[in-house]
This record gives sequence, structure tokens and C-alpha cells, in this order.
Amino acid sequence: MKVILATSPHVRHPAVLQTDFRPDNSVMYTFAPVGLLSLIATIRVARPSIDTELYDLNRRIISGRLPLTQEFYSAVAEDLCSMNPRVIGFMTECDSYHHVLQITEAIKRLSPECSVVLGGPHASAVARPTLERCDSVDAIVIGEGEETFVSLLDAIDSNSRDEWNIPGAITCNQTGVSGQNILDGGPRPLIQTLDSLPIPAYDLYKADPGEEIFIEVGRGCPFQCQFCSTAPFWGRKHRVKSPARILREIELVCNLFDIKRAHFTHDLFTTSREWVTNLCKVLIAVGSPMRWTCSARTDTVDEPLLELMQRAGCNAIYFGIESGSERILREIRKEIPLDHSFEVLEKCQRVGIRPNAGFIAGFPAEDNASLRDTFTAFERALRIGCKPTHLFGYCPFADSALYSRLQGLRCDGHFVDVPLGVETDLQNRQRVAQDCDLYGSYFRLPLDDIVPGEQRAMSGLDEFSPLAEAVLVPTLALSELLGGMYEVFRRWIRWIREYNRSRHAPEYRISYGTVAGFAGFVREELKRLSAAEAILEAAEAVEMNLRIAESAALQTGITMATYRSLVLPPLDQNPTLSLNSRLVPGAILGMLATQHDITPALDGYFDVEFRPEPTYLVWHKTSQNAVRLSRVDDVVFDALETLKATEETVGNILLERIRRQPESSVTSVFASLSDAVESELVMVAK
Repeated sequence: MKVILATSPHVRHPAVLQTDFRPDNSVMYTFAPVGLLSLIATIRVARPSIDTELYDLNRRIISGRLPLTQEFYSAVAEDLCSMNPRVIGFMTECDSYHHVLQITEAIKRLSPECSVVLGGPHASAVARPTLERCDSVDAIVIGEGEETFVSLLDAIDSNSRDEWNIPGAITCNQTGVSGQNILDGGPRPLIQTLDSLPIPAYDLYKADPGEEIFIEVGRGCPFQCQFCSTAPFWGRKHRVKSPARILREIELVCNLFDIKRAHFTHDLFTTSREWVTNLCKVLIAVGSPMRWTCSARTDTVDEPLLELMQRAGCNAIYFGIESGSERILREIRKEIPLDHSFEVLEKCQRVGIRPNAGFIAGFPAEDNASLRDTFTAFERALRIGCKPTHLFGYCPFADSALYSRLQGLRCDGHFVDVPLGVETDLQNRQRVAQDCDLYGSYFRLPLDDIVPGEQRAMSGLDEFSPLAEAVLVPTLALSELLGGMYEVFRRWIRWIREYNRSRHAPEYRISYGTVAGFAGFVREELKRLSAAEAILEAAEAVEMNLRIAESAALQTGITMATYRSLVLPPLDQNPTLSLNSRLVPGAILGMLATQHDITPALDGYFDVEFRPEPTYLVWHKTSQNAVRLSRVDDVVFDALETLKATEETVGNILLERIRRQPESSVTSVFASLSDAVESELVMVAK
């Protein structure tokens, strides 16, 4: 029997904004799917005769093998079915479930005899309504899958659907008939010792050089946050692997891949201080073999523990702060005082760990005052140096304690999705809006007037934080002038809606704009408010940087910490011209001269003063067709301005300038020539 386990589509939201919703294969996000790799490893041990393969859906999209067009679902199905599997299994999440179900429908049209199995957090939460509505799904594994999936494969191999009544699974015992003969096998006990699981089948994953790899170190969270579905998925049980076992996985991953860091996958890494301490000591004893990241709560760490984690290799921690309102925090049972949380974020910075922070707005008890508080906390985290700092709209997860109490949920189709073209995109939004049971995470509470004067302003909230982060320095300056980040958001929503309506953009994305568009908005507002010259220059440089990145379709390795961030040209502080550079149309992408050194703004450093120092920036393509941003001197800058209209070499242009220079400035020109001689880059102009 052949089994294929497939990842679900994962799209980078900022990349979709950056490409203005155009179909572009580079907007997908690939990662080591540790859950599927664990399933495969378990099958290898328990049923070695079964041929099991990993299907990396996102990597196949990025490579161009699968098209982001209206033929996407049939293309994925054809690709999968060409391998002649007996079983195809999919991991699932809430924001790609509509894509997975349409792929299963296409599979059943091509290969009705193939058994389709779903697993993961979202399918587990909506298992019964899925089987009631979808005759293309044969079974759903609920919760922890290793033991259940092996039993299910045995039942499928028996060719008797009467034997599909498996603990830990919900199945349909009559193929092609949705909603009838559903068998619920009831719960399966959790695996008591995670060390008993085989090491995930990392050998099947093809990583990019330097990619961050996921390593599962434990499962479960014992806390009671009302909005979260993670803790219920694992039965609120906290389980961990032993430090010795984790070290074995690290050694394997280091041998297989060229990695610089890993993400320690655990819903709440710091639940047990004793375990974290023991793990860190083991890692320190072997020389802290890699950098790693994790997730934690601010009430489960202190400075001594953070210092130990840093010595063991930790360089980033994600903290869910959730709300800037103490009242809302009590409502959702995340009762950690805000001042304490921010103290922890600052302690992270002090010990050398970059804090990441997450906020949510739009909870059932949300009002304008609590929304303003959350924007204030969001800005406070940005100023501490949290990167990334996320601000999400409240997502109603079907398995959360809060879900059953929600009233009046609705879906207006306003969300970022895999870009499959206008027609398919619209069909998908209509499909989602018609079924709250299956796609409830796309539904929102009716908070129409939470931003007075801006109806349904919350529809633009989800994608505000990557915009603000990409334009960080000018945005923080604008916030100071306007009196807070809430006011920046309110004005942006008004601005982008007017702009989108002027260009007849679809209503379902009326509150979304590109990052370069947001940078233009911020620069306009700063100019209107008579901001200081240095910040206006910084805003212009940031906008140009984003517009060039947008047009150049830059790509890079994506990590857990950057998959919601943008890809921007790296800043090279050294001149990169040679005397023999000859201009060919097309490679100088932009030039900018400023009276202040605004380069810190391009790197997102806001806690600096822009020195009054003339700065000359050039965006260009390298001989390897990469895009770089170079800082040059005034002589080279002037030469490049001339070269835009000629085919002379840089050397000849500079020599001509020497002839025209007064004797007193010849020395500086020769210095420019010397710098140019040392460079190897071939420049090309417009």
C-alpha cells in the first residue's frame, strides 16, 4: 500500500500585499511539517511494508510545478494521483481548509477508489460537519494522530469499511455518501511518553540552505485562555521529550541540513521551569549547537531563566500578550498584568533574546476604549524592539471555549488568501461565507461602529501590523504627531478605502493596500503635518525601498520569525562600482540623495538621531541579478546620474570630472576612483 501525506497551502500575507494580490508562486511559505514527518516515522516502524511519502505542496507551488490559477485544484489532484497512492492524507489549518477540501474533491473525481484522510487542529474541530457535507473525505483523525493513523491504515488495507470504527477517528463507512453511516470511534488516550515516538522522518524533507527547521520538543498547554483552540486539541495536557531525546533530534537535523537555527515546537515551551533548565544545561554542555526560538507566556519566565535560555542558544521568543486592555484580558482569562508583560519583553532585550509579541483585537467584549488600549500596547511593543509584532483580528476557533457563546458571526469575504486569480478568488470567498460551521475562523463579530465614522474598520486590522513594521520609523514618527497608533490606523483605513474605490478594486479587499502604498500614505501625512526634514527624507527612502522591492519580486529563505515579514534589498555601506563598469539599460533601479544619514530607518532602527550628513543611495541589480542598495559618495552618485544617459564607463566619467575639478578637490575624486577600483560589481543603468 502506498500512502502520501501532504502539507496544506500556506501563504505569506505580507507577500500577497506586496504583490497586490496578483498570482505569484513566491508568496507561499514552506516549512518542515514535523507532524507529518512524525506520522511517517511511526508508520515506518509499525508497518514497514507501507510505502509512505511526503508531499510538500508549498514547495511545489514555489518551484512553479503547480500553477496559481483556476486550474490549481485539479493540478494538485493530478500530481498526487499520478503517484498511484492508496491513501492520501492532508494536514489542516483553519485558513486553508477550503483549499484542502477542493483538492479532495478533485482527487475523488480522478481516483474514486483512493481513500482521503484529514488530520490536524481544524479538521479535528469540525470533523462531523465535514463528513456530513463532503463525500470526498473518507476519514478524519482526531487530535494526536500517530497511533490512530496506523490503526486506520490497517482498516483501510482490509478493504472492509465495517472495520473503520477506530478510536481517535471519525469515518464514513460508505464511500461517496456524505452525511450517512458516520462512525465515531470515540477518543483515544494520549501517548504517555513522547520519547517512545520515533524521531520524525526529516530525511524526506528538502530544506533550503540556512532554513529554520521545526523540532518538536513537547505538546500541550495547561492554561485556560478562552479564545485558544491549541490547549483543547491536546486535552490541556503538558508533555515533553527528554533533553537527551531532543539532543538526538538536533544532532540528526544538523547532519541532514545546513541550518543556522531551529524553532522548538511546543505550545508553551516554558510551562515547566525544571524541564527548561535541564534542557538548557544539556545544550550548554555540548556547546549550544544552534540558535533556536520558542513560544512562552510572560508569567512563566524571569531574568535568570531568560539568561540561561540565551546561553543555551535561544535568540527569539514569541509571547502572546493578546490585548492592551486589562478588562479584556480578564474576559479571555489571560490575566497577566500588562506592566509585567512589558517588563519581560524588556528583560529579553537586555539578555540578548529578541522578543516577538502578538496582540488580538475584536473580542466579544471589545469597545473603542479597549481597541485604543491595544493599539497603544502594540506601539509600546514596537518601541521596545519586538520584531515581529503582530496585531490580529479575533479569529473564532471552533474548538475554543469562547466559540459556543459567540452571536451574530458573519463573513464579508475580506481576508488575504492564496492568490488564484480574480474569478477563483471570488468563488472561494463566496464558498467560505456560506458555511460558518466549516470555515468559522473567517467569520467576525459585528463590531461595525468600533471605530466611529469608519464602518467595518476591523476588516483592515489583520494586515495592518506587517505594513506598520515595514514602514516602522516613519510610522512611529507619524504616531507621535497624531497622538497614537490608533489614529494612524483610522486615517489609513479612510485613505486606502478612497484609493481602492478610485481604482475599482473588489469590495472584499477595499481595506487592504500594498506596503509601498502604506509608505506613500505615511509620507503624505508626515508632509501634511510638517514633520522634520530628516524624517521626511527617511520616509521617502523607505517608500522607494519598498517600491523597488515590490517591482523586483525579491525572494529569500523564510523562517518562523520572518514569514510574516517582507523581503527587502540589503543595504551595502561600501561603494560597489568598478572603473570598467559599462552601463546596459535596466540595472539602476533608483537613486536618492538626502541631507541626513537616514540609513538606520532602512534597517528599522528608530531609537537614533538622523545625523546631518549628506547620504547618497543607489538601488541596483548585481551581476547575479540580485537587487542591492548601495551607499556611495557624491562623485560616484553624480557619475551614475550621467551614466543613466550614456554608455561610457564609470572610469571615463570620473576622469572627465577630474579634468573639470579645481585642484583642491582632486584628492577627493581620486579617493572615489580608488574605492571604485576595489569593487567588482558591474553596474547597469536605466
